[in-house]
Amino acid sequence: METAPSIRTGTAPPRPVPEEQAAAARARGLPERVAALLDPATYPHPAADIELVETHISWVVLAGSYAYKMKKPVDFGFLDFRTLAQREHDCAEEVRLNRRLCRGLYRGVEHLVERGGVYRIGGPGRLVEPLVWMRRLPAEGMLPHLLRRFRADAALMRRLARRLSAFHARAATGPGVDEHGSPEVVAHNWRENFEQMAPFVGRTTTPATNEAIRAYVDRFLAAQGALLARRVARGRIRDGHGDLHAGSVCLDGHRLYLFDCLEFNARFRCADVASEVSFLAMDLDRHGRADLGAAFVDGYVGASGDRELLDLLDFYRCYRAYVRGKVLSFRLAEPELPASEASAIAVEASGYFDLAASYADRSRQPQLIVVMGLPASGKTTLAAAIAGRLGAVHISSDVVRKTAAGIAPTTPRTAAFGAGLYTAAARHRTYDAMRASAARWLRRGKTVVLDATFGDPAERRRVQRLAGRLGMPLAFLACQAAEPVLVARLRARRAGPSVSDARLENWPALRDAYQPPREIVDVVAIDTQVGPATAVEAAMRALGRRPG
Repeated sequence: METAPSIRTGTAPPRPVPEEQAAAARARGLPERVAALLDPATYPHPAADIELVETHISWVVLAGSYAYKMKKPVDFGFLDFRTLAQREHDCAEEVRLNRRLCRGLYRGVEHLVERGGVYRIGGPGRLVEPLVWMRRLPAEGMLPHLLRRFRADAALMRRLARRLSAFHARAATGPGVDEHGSPEVVAHNWRENFEQMAPFVGRTTTPATNEAIRAYVDRFLAAQGALLARRVARGRIRDGHGDLHAGSVCLDGHRLYLFDCLEFNARFRCADVASEVSFLAMDLDRHGRADLGAAFVDGYVGASGDRELLDLLDFYRCYRAYVRGKVLSFRLAEPELPASEASAIAVEASGYFDLAASYADRSRQPQLIVVMGLPASGKTTLAAAIAGRLGAVHISSDVVRKTAAGIAPTTPRTAAFGAGLYTAAARHRTYDAMRASAARWLRRGKTVVLDATFGDPAERRRVQRLAGRLGMPLAFLACQAAEPVLVARLRARRAGPSVSDARLENWPALRDAYQPPREIVDVVAIDTQVGPATAVEAAMRALGRRPG
């Protein structure tokens, strides 16, 4: 339930110096003990490159080669960290439980102490706070970073699935564990979710979406109580990781870490293995990589032999998406949260609730969605966001083109218009490959989002024929922005890596080659100048994905 440490990479602005970070921490009203961790002199080791990451239950400080986690003195009902003794106990539990999957990563429990008005980690002095002490993991190995850079593939997902299956096979089960997977406890967990979300309905999810999810849960629990009980009898309830989302996975060289397990409440950590598998599968969907989510699930079922898990996949993916949205919503209750940060959190939480609703509505037929438009019109941003809210497979022409050529998607390839990877023949091959991939996923029951310019009417006709042949609903969303905005976006691409190779110098030829979809009577124009969040809302309404 806790967000793992995230580290800014790529084109992020330079980090402020520690003194600026400490001043900013105090300005936000953060405790003095947190500000102290932003001072390199606090540490008994070199502590360059300090960064503070805040979650709803902790502050994590990345300092030099190590990371330190300090628990917040909060009480959410499902956890209580109000006393120093409770926080000390939880730190010890976090180290103990995480060592099951992360040998050598968790160093132990350290302490922030104060002596003579000076804060230090370790040594004599007044005990201020216990800290979970662990080795700092490489930012470039974190699974979210690998996903953004298209460096995570099906082979990595299968490896991860085998690792998790082996862990589950030896994890504790039986008395003290099994009861947490019973139908009664599963129903209780859902009731608790809805009760805790009540103050945020209307802020991070709509009342209609919330009620649609509640109705689905009630139907499932009424119809599948015997299945849940059978899972308990078959030993499928295990003392697992409990918080296995993409941010809890890191590839460090050849070592694969599944870190930051949930330590503070056995009721959430001990669960059906289907719930644990569903968590990461859901989060891969949320990242717009439903293809990798499917590879992970297939790999786990193959390694464990647990085919019955598939009957529970949507139910537990819905649960995990709802919990993620709920936990993000909790952040909105924090005092003095900056308005810009609150807005970003609300948008992110809303995405998880939309995803939960998509799992709750599996009676809906898979859909083929084409997101098209001129280069820099915002189609890839919109396509990825839609895929992340629908658990759909996102197929990008830029990625398909470079992957087929054996090139990393973020590797730039500059060429004149119509040359290199962008000849007419190469374009036809790319669109053919996209349609073939879309057909495979649609036959598997997955909604597909095709992301390409689609400026040629012939390519639009081909995708229409594909949808007709498969009997799938088809929607065209055309991204639009004024020419000065498109030119400014193309100019900005020079500042950092981009999957797209469209560049400002080719703009006149790119613009002139694009033929608007005037022949498609039901195409929906999406204005991307209004901002990503507003554009996504417009697209979701156009797709009929807003209940009520």
